[in-house]
Amino acid sequence: MERQELKCERQKSLLGNNTMGFKIVAKKYYEINALKDIDELIENNVFDDEKILILGGGSNILFKDEYFDGTIIHSNLKGISIDVDDDDDIETQRLGNSDTQGLITVRCMSGEIWKDFVDFTVKNKLYGLENLVDIPGSVGASPVQNIGAYGVEAKDSIEYVYTIDLTNGDRVIFKNEDCHFAYRDSIFKREENKKYFIVAVDFKLRRDGELKLDYGNVKDYLLKKNIVSPTLNDVADAIKNIRADKLPEVGVVGSVGSFFQNPIVDTDVFQKLKETYPDMPSYPNENGVKIPAGWLIDKAGWKGHKENHVGVWDKQALVLVHYGDGKPEEILHLMKKIQDSVKEKFDIEIKPEVNIV
Repeated sequence: MERQELKCERQKSLLGNNTMGFKIVAKKYYEINALKDIDELIENNVFDDEKILILGGGSNILFKDEYFDGTIIHSNLKGISIDVDDDDDIETQRLGNSDTQGLITVRCMSGEIWKDFVDFTVKNKLYGLENLVDIPGSVGASPVQNIGAYGVEAKDSIEYVYTIDLTNGDRVIFKNEDCHFAYRDSIFKREENKKYFIVAVDFKLRRDGELKLDYGNVKDYLLKKNIVSPTLNDVADAIKNIRADKLPEVGVVGSVGSFFQNPIVDTDVFQKLKETYPDMPSYPNENGVKIPAGWLIDKAGWKGHKENHVGVWDKQALVLVHYGDGKPEEILHLMKKIQDSVKEKFDIEIKPEVNIV
């Protein structure tokens, strides 16, 4: 099949590239369907002296303005390979056999939809990503944000991240430890490293494994369904249903899912808060105690709040929503009011999880 000519779309609407649903327009937009497309852009100096944003599904991004005065690079690289070797072609779409040790390397190209990829792993009975079902966005964004849910993070399974340096075309492979993963963070979020276009990600999964049920209300949900020995599919289905019950449907109500990070406080700070708020939920963390930001926002009185075209979701206070016809500045204004309110009530600073550009 003859490769389609790479074209630049000018004054491109990003309405379908930001799940907040704001009417954003980009100065330039390129869709990458093959690695040659990136090489061509580099050879033609497209990235010189130009503001660049690598954009996936736009499910964790908030544009500050309605016009992005720069170039958007969007990956449409497709393919999933099971049990790949390091020397396999990076653009392979081969499906191989599992290894004999129970550990499986699954390579996924960056343009694949994350929820479809996780469904693929569950269908193939590969353990490791089942708690991350139905998170919107692309696979290429998973290492950037170190996405996580229900006690699992992408870093727990990521083995390698394959990239191209947009400044010179070099192929750079990051091992897990090179990525400096942290809570909703990685090396790719640093300003100096936003030059790396993610091509593919290798995940180390398992043919058998222990299911993680202790975060949130997963275990309670399964027990209510009389499921005492859950399977991989049971856990994935449970989390899908829990998410559907408390989160707005993507494409219907604008949101980015969890808008704020869950704050982590020192143990002594938490103990003092617990004396005042004995019902305060918490989760142990290597750096202290993690407190659900949604609980703090709810207790500060914001759950279900609505003003103009934006608001706080009535089923989950961690989610800020856009009901349509609004502007980014409205969400930013609401965000600041909520942050100030939580700070005043609990003396805790909550930070946005969403990437604001």
